Amino acid sequence: MALALFPLVSKANSCNAHGCVSTIENLYTTADGLIYIGTPADEKLVNCTAVSNVYLTLNPDSKNAKEVYSSLLAAYISKKKIQLRVKEGSTKCELAYVNLDVRH
Repeated sequence: MALALFPLVSKANSCNAHGCVSTIENLYTTADGLIYIGTPADEKLVNCTAVSNVYLTLNPDSKNAKEVYSSLLAAYISKKKIQLRVKEGSTKCELAYVNLDVRH
């Protein structure tokens, strides 16, 4: 029985010290350019300071911010999981990169 449940557990939304592999529940973009990413996973497990304990952030001044945001939108619209890797120790849990992969 435990082996039968393993695929369900491995497909759950999850966070660890490096980031999260999850669907995106909320993309919050301000007129000033701030971009917050919320997931149903527990962002408090990530090795950085999540905004309001629930949001990772995308720095709009990052060189590939538009490309990263495109990946975030694709994951959000398709309701697919995306790997969200953070810059560990950063304030506001700033993204280092994202990874869309069918294996997530």
